[in-house]
Amino acid sequence: MASTQARMTARARARAAQQKVVADRKARDEKNMGSLTDYFAAANQIDAARLAMARALDDIRGREGTLSAAATLAGITTGEARKLLALLTDAALTSASTDSGDDASVSDSDAAADSRDGSAAPDAADPAATEDATTSKTATVDSVPNAEPATGQG
Repeated sequence: MASTQARMTARARARAAQQKVVADRKARDEKNMGSLTDYFAAANQIDAARLAMARALDDIRGREGTLSAAATLAGITTGEARKLLALLTDAALTSASTDSGDDASVSDSDAAADSRDGSAAPDAADPAATEDATTSKTATVDSVPNAEPATGQG
């Protein structure tokens, strides 16, 4: 009987320890959710601030005429200025796809936006897009001849 009692006591202690672990995890999860909410709220504020910076820089560029002059006035490098202005095009693409109800991702619209020569890329559903490469339309895989791979031997 003593060994049975000892086993029951050990099981009760193990259950209590497990319940404490679960309760501690639940308390940490609740605190983490609060902290994550604060984190993402701050991240959204940062994104909004960067977008405001980009708009202001674009306004300066419009008045000064060059991105370099605008960057100099703002005290940033031209590369940083380009990154900020890229946010404006990303925001415009995102709002355009949201406003139109388009479910396509931004990367899909980026890929279809411009071809290499600057003209609009053909629509995949457009039957005219399958015309020969000698026309003004963009060629498809079927109309481009196979190229031989270059070898390293002269």
